[in-house]
Amino acid sequence: MNYDPEELIPIVAELTDLYTRGESTSVTYEAAQHLMEAVLYCIHEAESMNANGLVTCQQAYARSLYEAGFQEVVDKVERAKEKYKVLISSFSSYGNRNLNDTVLKAIPGFFKLYSPRFSPQETIITMDYPTPIPVEGKTGIDAIEEYIDKIEAEQRFLAKFPPGYVEEILRSYTADYKDQFFNLSEIVFKCKTDPIE
Repeated sequence: MNYDPEELIPIVAELTDLYTRGESTSVTYEAAQHLMEAVLYCIHEAESMNANGLVTCQQAYARSLYEAGFQEVVDKVERAKEKYKVLISSFSSYGNRNLNDTVLKAIPGFFKLYSPRFSPQETIITMDYPTPIPVEGKTGIDAIEEYIDKIEAEQRFLAKFPPGYVEEILRSYTADYKDQFFNLSEIVFKCKTDPIE
């Protein structure tokens, strides 16, 4: 989509006013750059929606793209929260502290600190638990939503095994599996197809 880059300046100015709560008309260069990145992130969301036919060509102005993209970010946050509720409804860390802390502490921390208005581009958490296929090329809510999806898919896979089986496999792989930063399903899959002697 085409829009005049100068159209971004008033949007960033309005965000600056909201950011400073009207107490200042100026911010540091870094803060202004951060707010510009927030605007561009939302515009990118709108452009992605357009690729899926969800935004009309009449919305090619930067402000319309920004507002449509911002709403998409807000909607994604709500959708990711619902996915997270599904994930934790039957979640098991199988004793692995990294998986446990990532799902029960880090992801809720993301939702608590995430700002769709001022920092939609920020991922906030480091996503320490490795998924078999890493989340790449995404930030903000896009990265977190995909991360939740991948962990939830892994949970479904691991839940297919009888109670205690996953822990038994992990323990036979390494006695200190509870403190390891590896992906559980990769170990279980490897050991299932190539049993440890």
